[in-house]
Amino acid sequence: MTITKVSAETMRTLCDILEDRADFYLMLAGFYFKPLTQDQIDALAEQDYTAYIEGDSLIDEGFDDIRRVLRKRHTGTRRILATEWTSTFGGAEAYKGRYCVPNASVFLDKSGSTYGWPRNAASRIYREHSLRLQGNSGMPESHLSFELEFLATLSREAAACLRSGDTAEAAALLVDSQTFIRESVLSWFPALRDLALRMLKTRFYRGVLRITEGYLDLDLETLEDVLAELGGAPICPAETTEAAA
Repeated sequence: MTITKVSAETMRTLCDILEDRADFYLMLAGFYFKPLTQDQIDALAEQDYTAYIEGDSLIDEGFDDIRRVLRKRHTGTRRILATEWTSTFGGAEAYKGRYCVPNASVFLDKSGSTYGWPRNAASRIYREHSLRLQGNSGMPESHLSFELEFLATLSREAAACLRSGDTAEAAALLVDSQTFIRESVLSWFPALRDLALRMLKTRFYRGVLRITEGYLDLDLETLEDVLAELGGAPICPAETTEAAA
């Protein structure tokens, strides 16, 4: 493809979009990483959710779930949410013998191993981008929190490339993001969502699941729009060779 010359104003707009994507993915990653603290709950309760209204029904429904729960929060809300998270996403309980830990390996590897082939695949992708997990979280690379954080990192890197004038590299990172969403997240998130919705008893984390599902679908459209502004998806050498043949 031919990368188009982007005006300074368009460049700023695209960078803002990419930074907003990163922030949103980090917010989602935090929901699945561990139970919320009281400070996080208070901050969420004071959040202006109108900023997130996109006209997408799932996202709107999800934020409405969160609003309704936090509007009625009380001294026991943190404990209730922590119990819900631990029972479902923490793997403390099972539904008909199935655990709902948000880890791709649990849903995609036939053995159900925490460190199955999806973990190895995610680790390889991170290494290709010179990334690796820091510290000892006790969770594998294929955990949903890390996959969402990876998407946030790619988005920030793409924004940095745009600011430095490397439009082609920014486009390549966005194509990598599209592929990762389709092949490494959406390949198993629907199964996680379906199982979690059977286990969850309150609406807060039901809302989180709705927001996540809606945003992943919406983000694929956003990436298409950003790439269109940049001139389309970059052509890899293999594709160029095939076309020439």
